[in-house]
Amino acid sequence: MTAAARPDLALKLAGGARYGTDLDRPGMLWAALVPSPVAHGRVRSVDLAPARRRPGVVAIDADDLPGLLPGGGGDADRPIFPANEIAYRNQPLAAVAAPTLAEARRAAAAVRIDVAPLPALIDLETAFPEWPGSEAARSPHVIAHVHARHGDLADAFRTADRVVEETYRTSGVHQVPLEPHACVASVADGRWRVETSTQSPFGVREDVASLLGIPEADVVVEGAWVGGGFGGKGSSLLEPYALLLSRAAERPVRLALDYRQEFELGRTTLPSVIRLTTAVRDGRIVARRVRLLLDVGSSLPGRDFATGYSIGFLLGPYRAPAFEVEGYGVRTNKPPFGPHRAPFAPQCAFAVESHLDEVARAVGRDPVAFRAEHLWHDGDTTPFGQRVGPFGAAAALEQARATAERWRAAAPPGHGVGIGIGFWSTNTGAGGEVRLVLSPTGLTIVQGEREIGSGSVLRGLAAVAERALGLPPDRVRVEYLGTADAPFDSGVFGSRTVGAMGRAIVEASAALRATLAERLGSAGPIRLDLADGELVAVGPDTRRPVRELLAPAERSAGIVATGRHFAKPNAIDEGRVVTGEFYAFTDFTGSVHVAEVAVDRETGAVRVERYAAFQDVGTVVDRATAQAQVEGGIAMGLGIALTEEAVWSEEGRLLNPHLLDYRIPTLGEVPVPDVTFVEGFAGAGPFGAKGLGEPPIVPVPAAVAAAVRDASGAHVTELPLSAERVARALKLL
Repeated sequence: MTAAARPDLALKLAGGARYGTDLDRPGMLWAALVPSPVAHGRVRSVDLAPARRRPGVVAIDADDLPGLLPGGGGDADRPIFPANEIAYRNQPLAAVAAPTLAEARRAAAAVRIDVAPLPALIDLETAFPEWPGSEAARSPHVIAHVHARHGDLADAFRTADRVVEETYRTSGVHQVPLEPHACVASVADGRWRVETSTQSPFGVREDVASLLGIPEADVVVEGAWVGGGFGGKGSSLLEPYALLLSRAAERPVRLALDYRQEFELGRTTLPSVIRLTTAVRDGRIVARRVRLLLDVGSSLPGRDFATGYSIGFLLGPYRAPAFEVEGYGVRTNKPPFGPHRAPFAPQCAFAVESHLDEVARAVGRDPVAFRAEHLWHDGDTTPFGQRVGPFGAAAALEQARATAERWRAAAPPGHGVGIGIGFWSTNTGAGGEVRLVLSPTGLTIVQGEREIGSGSVLRGLAAVAERALGLPPDRVRVEYLGTADAPFDSGVFGSRTVGAMGRAIVEASAALRATLAERLGSAGPIRLDLADGELVAVGPDTRRPVRELLAPAERSAGIVATGRHFAKPNAIDEGRVVTGEFYAFTDFTGSVHVAEVAVDRETGAVRVERYAAFQDVGTVVDRATAQAQVEGGIAMGLGIALTEEAVWSEEGRLLNPHLLDYRIPTLGEVPVPDVTFVEGFAGAGPFGAKGLGEPPIVPVPAAVAAAVRDASGAHVTELPLSAERVARALKLL
């Protein structure tokens, strides 16, 4: 079907979209947070008196919470303000509000903080100078331990022709949304209301209720336009502070981060150390062992999702008769770990793909052919015992290999071509609900998510409805409601928006068709046509304007149908789990990328010259949106591959909290990619579609690393592949 223009195009080009940083309210106060000056310490005292003496200033800290919260407090494990132990630098110790932002910042600076510094753990390898043994699970620094295995590893390693072991390291990566976190809150008549830039209004509602210890029914979340999220706006961050200040001041309160604070407080992906061991016999992989140390910052025990979630990606989409994975989530004095587009999967693919290239070379095999022989196909079983559904990675790899061969044949000296393979598990199991309202002239999709910039809400959902009901794009409108009135949805994340909510739209569309068919008296299926600006219901033998099929009240209000999609979760084979919580894959989406790079052998500088992506997509629902998702994923992936790295001092200070030293790729460094959609391998979404928010970013660092090695021989085992690291590897050749 022909892609339609984005419905938010004119509004955004005219500057009419109100983002979180644009929000205001009559009579509102401006808020500022009072940050901890140390990464780890004890709170001796917080003196708010100097701030409170300033005109119009409201100030709160931990001592004020019992009087502000109806139940006297919220989640004891996640205090709004630390009453005792500080977990990371810039952790809020108090909050203030004042008539202007400048006054709020001066009031925050006036608060007197007395803390007793404690030793801070910043580098996760400091906790474990040697690779941790079985006793590591009892370490106070370990908040998560996962371990799974299957098959006879001892025999496989003992009888192998070759065993290859390598260690990889990855760096912390920030989401870098153009818009920092921002919200406006008000508390009145028992309702705690907040309008905020978020990927998940219902997720914020749940989180705020838990943190403040109030019923979810008392919390109302309205989403604003979102100037980029990429995982960093999937849960609450500023909202509890703004709400508490509003309750204390009895006025609306606006709280927004500046860009430095966005870097310092944002929930980012943090560093890791990955050890991979592979055994090969007769040219085939017979066993694999994966070990992971993941820096989860000041995440709390029992609240870490990343360790058990990401470690499955460290096995890649490859068969192995025997395997063992073990991972530790290591708590450090940094802000809590947060998801970044395809949480940690690009880093996993970099390690897996680079390692398998090394294994292939060690046994004298072509790396691409070696991986192709082990790649999952439909009906295979994952290491965790799940059956692989329709999976287009093998078909994509064949096309990618042909492209790589053409590029390599024409590549000048100093250039290299590499292939990277990745996969993603689309989370359609997270619940989605929609309400469709059909009027005589068009359709309105009523739902609870705001567009975050990708087009998945305003264009993706509309495209599903157009296809399900046969409507032209100008007759479909997407409407957002707040959590008090909207159908429930889990959020815009995990590549699930079109997958889950699209399925709900298909269900509701079928209900609308059934209602119209019954009123039309049609025993067969109906379709909708447009005549003279109004919709017409067309059956096998008859047709009537939709207006004539509606009751008088329905002609203005429309007829309503609801749809829900809560996919049955897949299950892993628990017999393979030794300890910990792993996450089942719910869909299988493959991505195969080809990169051509030029490497300066003197400086180690890498430039990406050409790029191609072969994307397993199931069915393309809206081609323009799908193309943009792939292009955006590649651009972000190139940052992870080459330049992006959060650098921390030994005292826990972020040394590059700005876009001067934390460098994302410029347009001149991102070639326009060739994108090929591989269709026919049906996914869990509507019409067999697969999610595309995350998959395109996954193989990018792997493809670039393979190309760097092809160009120069440098085998770099740490991300990003900075000029310094590449140059260092070249000197070792």
